[in-house]
Amino acid sequence: MARQDDGGAADRRTFIKAGAAVTGVGALSGCLGSLTGGGTTTLQVNSPAAEGSVHGDAGAWIGDIVSEETGGEVEIEAFRNSELGGQIESIENVSSGSLDMYVIPYALTGTQYKPAQVFDAPYLYDPENPYEDIYEKTDPQENDVAKQVVDDLVSETNIRSLGSVVQGTRRCTLNVADGDEPPVNPSELSNYKMRAVPIGVYEQALKGLGAETTNIDFSEVPQALATGSIQGQENPYNIIRSSGIWENQNTVLETDHQNTPLAIIINEDVFQGLTDEQQQIFYDAVREVQPKATETLNSNLEDHREFMRDNGLEIVSPEDLEMDKFRSAARQRIRDQFPDLIETIEDLHGNGYPAE
Repeated sequence: MARQDDGGAADRRTFIKAGAAVTGVGALSGCLGSLTGGGTTTLQVNSPAAEGSVHGDAGAWIGDIVSEETGGEVEIEAFRNSELGGQIESIENVSSGSLDMYVIPYALTGTQYKPAQVFDAPYLYDPENPYEDIYEKTDPQENDVAKQVVDDLVSETNIRSLGSVVQGTRRCTLNVADGDEPPVNPSELSNYKMRAVPIGVYEQALKGLGAETTNIDFSEVPQALATGSIQGQENPYNIIRSSGIWENQNTVLETDHQNTPLAIIINEDVFQGLTDEQQQIFYDAVREVQPKATETLNSNLEDHREFMRDNGLEIVSPEDLEMDKFRSAARQRIRDQFPDLIETIEDLHGNGYPAE
């Protein structure tokens, strides 16, 4: 919840939280409408990721810009490693107003409003320039499809997305048995049981790639890989490395099936408590950090690959995979499982999101 420091006045956060608990979210609007009447408004942003990653640092980067551009009238206090709550809890808290902002993949926001998952559909973005394509297609001020999805998200959940940064490109990791060749198409990948993120579009994307899937908590993945109860999982390189997943895997398939946009979400009442100028500063701050996010991911990519190779993992590049079959199967799976979202996905894709 936003708070205002006004010449030593009491912290508003506890008061507003208590008011929300008693009278409901609707009471927040009146409280927040006066936030910009003087002093400094301080917002809190949470992230599940660690410092040193785009996911963990994006809130702080945006905060630096907002503070400078508002002359210190609005400050953002960044928290990492789920200090202010877990993923679903934090999304619900942004909706209720007990958390101001959160940085999270769009698909998880889809737990509150299903159509928000469209931004995480597999093979949605330009494979030659996916990150720039993400920025354009998730910008609610520039892209008509994104604007409609975000407007509906606001109406349904009281959550507004200001745009996105990128988490990275998702790849599959596996334990391939000695003497076996790595799978290169969905039929061959069907011989592997893999952990799927327990969110609709993520799970169905992995099923579309051919894998048998199981849902387990992320914290349990290293142990499940070590015991052999699963043979693989999927994540961006930075998470594969930082989580220690690589220690129990011997193969990386660069299926590049999802380029994950991290939505910068804010409680709508908090957002409406800002002036028009301050609101635009928030939108512009998200755009301003996007090149930094791209540079951070790209500059680390070859280092991650080298780390994997140095630790004995085989990397199978897209050139050595039957990418057309992976792409076709994954898109068809999404078509079959999310018929109500396909029109929006097609509009986002721009070329009809063809399964063939």
